[in-house]
Amino acid sequence: MENVLIEFLNDYYNAELKKIHDVAGNQHLAGYSYYYETNLFVKIFKNKEMFYAEQHVDQAYCPDIFIGTVIFDENYVVVLKDRQLKEIEGDELNEQRVYIYGRLLAEFHNNVSDKAIVPETKDTLAQQIKFKLAALKDETHRKKASDVLKSIEKDLPAADREYSKIKKVVLHGDFSIRNIMYYQSQYILIDFERAHVGCQYEDFIKFFFSEVKDKKMRQSFIAGYQSLAEFEIPQKPCQQTLLFLTALDIYLFHETHREDKFKDMAEQMLDTVLDGVPVLEI
Repeated sequence: MENVLIEFLNDYYNAELKKIHDVAGNQHLAGYSYYYETNLFVKIFKNKEMFYAEQHVDQAYCPDIFIGTVIFDENYVVVLKDRQLKEIEGDELNEQRVYIYGRLLAEFHNNVSDKAIVPETKDTLAQQIKFKLAALKDETHRKKASDVLKSIEKDLPAADREYSKIKKVVLHGDFSIRNIMYYQSQYILIDFERAHVGCQYEDFIKFFFSEVKDKKMRQSFIAGYQSLAEFEIPQKPCQQTLLFLTALDIYLFHETHREDKFKDMAEQMLDTVLDGVPVLEI
């Protein structure tokens, strides 16, 4: 079926697409299209929700590169103009750089939130926890999460109350250095399949927890963000509940994907919750 799909796309776009790599279960193709007279970058999804999130954010955030979509059997395809992107993952972080990244995330939230249709849940945080805990298949994961949950259960009502009132935006869903690229003298974001509606703070969590641990740099990032958008740090019960939910998401990811993308980050997050320390120490 894989070869049939590639042949179909090559015929449809009069292209010479070839498989380049698989990331997080998604297949990527690249090659020249004689019809569009440009190089194409193709993302193939098995998950319909991720496909539509990627499509809608691409159309809102970078419409100049959006070509179209194809649904072929159970494959959901987003086709983009390919760009010469420079990775910045190895670049050294400093206060000036993270200030720029804060502005980058604020620009994304500002520009996409009124335009892109992405998944949104009406469930409370407590209900989301219940659903995700039930979805865990690994007994070690389930036991660890259940034990830690006992330490914050009493604070869930307060967290739910604050979360219901806090500003919501379209989140990137996986904001990190690996999803920031340099293109035409500016920084841009890529990979939007995990975009969904939530509070701004949720896009900070993994970034601060794994990549920006220095307090001064965190302050610089927040200053950059606040230069373009209002932001208020949630209270401790809400912070810890969202950190707990992020750990559950990482567990669920590792149970359904072969690569160990986040290593032991989920365990570190749960230990942080257990210690009663908010993730945003600034």
